[in-house]
Amino acid sequence: MINNDIINEIRNKSDIISVISNYVPLTKRGKNYFGVCPFHDDHSPSMSVSPEKQIYTCFSCGATGNVFTFVSEYEHISFIEAVKLLGNKLGYNLTTNEKVDTRSVDYKIYEIASKFYQNNLNSSLGKNAIEYLEKRGLSREIVKKFGIGLSLNKSTLTNLLINKGIKLDKLIELGLSNTLSNDLFLNRIMFPLFDLSGNVVAFSGRIYNMKDSSKYINTKETPIFKKGNLLYNYHNAREHLKKNDYVIIMEGFMDVIRASTVGINNCVATMGTAFTKEQATIVRKMTDNVILCFDGDKAGEDATISAINVLEAIGINPKIIRLENDLDPDEYIIKNGKEAFVSKIEKAINVVEYKLELLKKNKNFNNLEDISNYIDNSIRELTKVNDEILVELTLKKLSIEYNIDYELLKKKYETYNNKDDKKEIKVVKINKKGLTVYEKAERSLIYYMLKSDDVVKQVENNISYFPTMEIRFLSNEIICFYHKYGKIDVADFISFISSKEELLKVLYEILNMNLKDEYTNLEIEDYITVIKKYFKKSKISKLEKSLKEENDPLKQAEILSEIMAVKGVK
Repeated sequence: MINNDIINEIRNKSDIISVISNYVPLTKRGKNYFGVCPFHDDHSPSMSVSPEKQIYTCFSCGATGNVFTFVSEYEHISFIEAVKLLGNKLGYNLTTNEKVDTRSVDYKIYEIASKFYQNNLNSSLGKNAIEYLEKRGLSREIVKKFGIGLSLNKSTLTNLLINKGIKLDKLIELGLSNTLSNDLFLNRIMFPLFDLSGNVVAFSGRIYNMKDSSKYINTKETPIFKKGNLLYNYHNAREHLKKNDYVIIMEGFMDVIRASTVGINNCVATMGTAFTKEQATIVRKMTDNVILCFDGDKAGEDATISAINVLEAIGINPKIIRLENDLDPDEYIIKNGKEAFVSKIEKAINVVEYKLELLKKNKNFNNLEDISNYIDNSIRELTKVNDEILVELTLKKLSIEYNIDYELLKKKYETYNNKDDKKEIKVVKINKKGLTVYEKAERSLIYYMLKSDDVVKQVENNISYFPTMEIRFLSNEIICFYHKYGKIDVADFISFISSKEELLKVLYEILNMNLKDEYTNLEIEDYITVIKKYFKKSKISKLEKSLKEENDPLKQAEILSEIMAVKGVK
């Protein structure tokens, strides 16, 4: 979207000390500056900012990056948006740049379609639809805010776009028209669906003055619309995180729109899909404070448990809002009003409380056996919790609530928690295995490649294969960067691979290894020798396996000869 040379130019002109000082007070200590890290609950300055390297590192949580990544994480915006923000301050006209990608035409088509539908709603033909929306409590202001429009009974959008030179095949691909040159959306209120940058990429059309077996019809998945990679209203919600440092995740876009009608704007929606790992990653970039507010029915419960699992896998412990009587958030707010919903937000429960509430379902608490089963299942659920304080508080609560001796409950918990299978699960999950000698060597080489052009050349000339795939790719990117720019600059290299999250993660881990800055040629040669030994050992192992599987004596002799050659035996 923006030329990498321009990104580097902006980075070089945006002094990291000056930029971060606008967000966090910094104090100089030695050659670096230190401040409280804004990316975790930091009470003493643990973030170091290097004016020499133009990068920051938190010694507590491991947050690392350049000036763009800091602004991106702090402002909850994308990397490119951070580049634009800093670039605009320096006088670069980046906000008006066209998106230089193969899908710019697709975005333009949807922009035209969205405006077309909005114009329909605001014309005399939209009178009935406006009345319907107002009866549902959606004001003109809300209609405008969310770009709500109207499709008519005639295939006018298809004709309009074809007259603008858009081919029918393109309109079919984007889910706007069918093969008969007809609009796919007819006589429906149109709710635009947005990507993370706020571009319209799809529609959901709702009936309002007729009967139809499908209340809603939605755009099919297209090259620019992948439901599992998007969150409805993300582009608006992130702007409200400075006021409310939490995000509420809902299921449907109408839930989000309804919340906005009562002034709650930090909501996003999964748009009917199961909550995905990709969506969880997007949420984590916004905030770690997450509240799940799915529908109150059984499907909503299942979706909540599924979302909890996805979020916990990336280190987020969400809170949960439970809605009674099978209501969804839209229905709940209409029926109970803003104050009741705000109270729900304030009283959102943790994961343990939520799961224990679910265990109460279909239990008769006048029946001693049901009470016993409930407590037993609750204790089993607690063994999955890593927070010792939360476990302790929950056991005490169960003791008081059901008048059962605390020590008895504690003993039961320890019995379940110390079972062999439980211990095995813990070992697998924690995985405290250290780095192998090969992993240490390859990571050390990457570390010093980022500090020295000479090490880059040595690696390029002597190593053809790294044991770990991510290190292999990272090494290739460093070599590519070196050949393109003629030198290595860590801050600019971070920008260079900004779209490759997995590589950035490994890079930050390596930068946080706290290796000494100085090195000797002998050390580099030793690291290279270790990697070469791995390659040699790996190749011999593969050849020996082939030898065992081969039955042809001539081919066996060839493989054996190759093994001897690799071993260096003449």
